[in-house]
Amino acid sequence: MLRARRVYRKLRWATLRGGPGRTPRILTVPTANGILSFTNMDLHNARALYVQRSWELDLLEGTADHLKREAGVAGADVLVEAGANIGMIVIAMLRRGYFREAIAIEPDPLNFDLLQRNIRQNGLEGRIRAIRCALAESSGEAELELSESNYGDHRVRVTTGRVSLMGEDARATLRVPMRSLDDVLASEGIPPERVGLVWVDVQGYEGHLFLGARRTLTGGSPVLSEFWPYGILRSGMDRTTYAGLIRSLFDRMAVFDASSRRFEPRDLSEIEELFGRTSGPEQYLEILFYPRSAGRA
Repeated sequence: MLRARRVYRKLRWATLRGGPGRTPRILTVPTANGILSFTNMDLHNARALYVQRSWELDLLEGTADHLKREAGVAGADVLVEAGANIGMIVIAMLRRGYFREAIAIEPDPLNFDLLQRNIRQNGLEGRIRAIRCALAESSGEAELELSESNYGDHRVRVTTGRVSLMGEDARATLRVPMRSLDDVLASEGIPPERVGLVWVDVQGYEGHLFLGARRTLTGGSPVLSEFWPYGILRSGMDRTTYAGLIRSLFDRMAVFDASSRRFEPRDLSEIEELFGRTSGPEQYLEILFYPRSAGRA
C-alpha cells in the first residue's frame, strides 16, 4: 500500500511540478516532520517532501538518540538551526519533544516566508523564533547566490572565479543581512548554556559560521554539521584552515553512518583526510562535533 501511494505521488508530483515556464504555486501536505508548505519550483527538497512525506528522519532520530546517551548536555532546552530552509528539521524536533524552544535562522526571503508559515500551521509560534539572516564571523551584508532548482542550495557567495562544477557563477544573487551566531543569540536573550544543539547546514559556509560562534560554543553545545568539502573550498576556506579551526574549537567528533543510523566516533585529526575521501561535488557527511568545554560520556 505504501509503495502504491508513493508511485501515485510521483506521478502527481510530475503534474504539480509542471514543465518549462511552469507557474509557481505553494503546496501543503502532512509529513512525518509536520504540516509543511513548499513551492513547486523547488525540484529537490519539495519533491522529497511530496513523494516521501518526510525529511532526514534517520539523521534526526539518530542525532537525538546519540545526545540522550551523552553526558554534559542535559537541561539544555534550546535548538538552534542555521540554514533552517522551510523548517523541516526544527519543526520535527519540537513536535517530537526533543527541545522546548528553538531559534531558526534562514536568509532567503521565500524560504523564510514558508518557514514562518510552517511554524504557524504547526502551532509553534510561541516556541520557534525565526530570524532572517546569513551567519558568518561578523555583521554586515552577504551576497546570496540562488539555485533555480534546489532551494536548499542557496549559498553565501564569497567571490567568483573559484572552481564551479555546478554552474554557481551563473546564478542570480541577492543581498541579505549577515550576522554572527553569537550576536543573534545574545539579542534573543539565549545564554550559551541553554543551547542543547546547533544544527548547521549552510552549504559549505560552516567554517565562517563557526568563527562567529565562539561564545555560543563555550556553553558546551554539540554541533551537528554538514561536512561538504566542495562547498567549503568554494567558500574560500582551504582544508588546512578548516581543519585547524575545527581542532581549535572542538574536542571530539562522530560521523553519522546512514546504514546503522548511528554516529561512529572519529579522531579530529582525520578531518583533512576526510576532504580527500569526500571530494566529489555532491559528496558530503554529517558530523557531530563536541566543543572543548562539553562534558564527556
